Amino acid sequence: MNFACPTCHITLQAEADLAGKTVKCPGCSTRIQIPDNFAPPPPDAAHDGSAGEEMADEYYDQLPELTVHSGHAGAHPSNVNVWIAGGIGLGLTFVWYVIMFLFPKTEAGVDPSLPGYLRQLFCERGVTQYFTTLLTFWCSGLLVLKWLNLRQQRRAMLIQALPTDISSEINTSNLKTFHDHVINFPKPLRNTYIVNRIRKALEFFYVRQNNPEVAQMITSLSEVDAAKANGSYGMVKVFLWAIPIMGFIGTVVGIGAAIGGFGAVFGAGEGGDMSQIKEPLLTVLGSMGVAFDTTLLALVFSIMLSFPASSLQGQEDDLVSDVDEYCVDHFLKRLNDGGGASNAGSDPGLLKAIGDAMAANQKDIMSRFETVQKGMSESLGNQTRQYEKVAAAIEKQMQGIDDRTEKYEKKLEKSLDSQVSSLAEGIRNLNAVLGELNGKQIVIQKKSWFSRG
Repeated sequence: MNFACPTCHITLQAEADLAGKTVKCPGCSTRIQIPDNFAPPPPDAAHDGSAGEEMADEYYDQLPELTVHSGHAGAHPSNVNVWIAGGIGLGLTFVWYVIMFLFPKTEAGVDPSLPGYLRQLFCERGVTQYFTTLLTFWCSGLLVLKWLNLRQQRRAMLIQALPTDISSEINTSNLKTFHDHVINFPKPLRNTYIVNRIRKALEFFYVRQNNPEVAQMITSLSEVDAAKANGSYGMVKVFLWAIPIMGFIGTVVGIGAAIGGFGAVFGAGEGGDMSQIKEPLLTVLGSMGVAFDTTLLALVFSIMLSFPASSLQGQEDDLVSDVDEYCVDHFLKRLNDGGGASNAGSDPGLLKAIGDAMAANQKDIMSRFETVQKGMSESLGNQTRQYEKVAAAIEKQMQGIDDRTEKYEKKLEKSLDSQVSSLAEGIRNLNAVLGELNGKQIVIQKKSWFSRG
């Protein structure tokens, strides 16, 4: 149900059972009253009034209306009231200490009996023992409430949420009958895992009428329930962390008092009379007893609480898995979304409207495809032009290479002609010299260093 804030005009939503109550607007913090009668939601501005949508709306209007809001039953099934558990813990702590103070007090120097030792442990070891006991009983109260809630959830698994007397399958024609059967359970059973899961699945099937989507929705609900169940043990984990911390605080206090008392022991021993050391030494030993006993009590309580907490959490995880199995075996196997399809197929007008809607969608798809094809053609033309530019540039570079090669060949040819001409001239001169010699001998004498002229 939707309504608008009169100050900031934002749209708010609330359950129908909250009508008439005063709440604070989350946008402007103005206190507003939820109207008793909710106005129908405004028409969609984007609605084009096509024949297909109108016929589909007429078909869904013919379905039996479900009272969806009547299934709302409060907080998640895994939640328990922490403050009720705190009251239980406070009462148990009071009763426990009344019993402890009724035990006889042990005289100094006498070995205490079990009742006397318990009185010393809880009543004579500092204020931290009181807080440790209170936290322990508070956590115990939470675990007791979780255990009672888990028993109730287990008993709810015995009910027949989807009786076969109504029908062997679940479809749109008998959906309202199944839904009315679920929401008319006694109030303690409405806020249970199994009833909540079945109710939400029926309401989702009423809206979507599609088996795969309902199966996916049930999987999502399973994940939500598992996360909620795990988160409901958050305060228990806090207590299991805080109790040893209180024991450590008592240890620190006791050791600090013991170290401070050693000064009195040393002062009493300066006179040489050992009898004067006894009283301050007993005080030091009492402080050490506080240090050790606070840690002992905290560790024992932590161990005692850890086992039932872990066991209850495992049982609740198993319960969520059992609800999943029930939904698969008794809901999804019997769910039939063909009821809506058969009704639609029996109405020629609705069938024609669906065909018109499919034709309109196909036309829209073809238009988008033509747009994409046109864009691809333009992109291909641009790429072709780019390829032509690159080919022209490469051809120009190849022409330049050919010109440079031709110039180099001409230059090389001229150089070779010049060298060949020089070589030919040298050969001709050599031939002329050889012709002048004409058989004459040429004697070459080598003059040494010691020759005579």
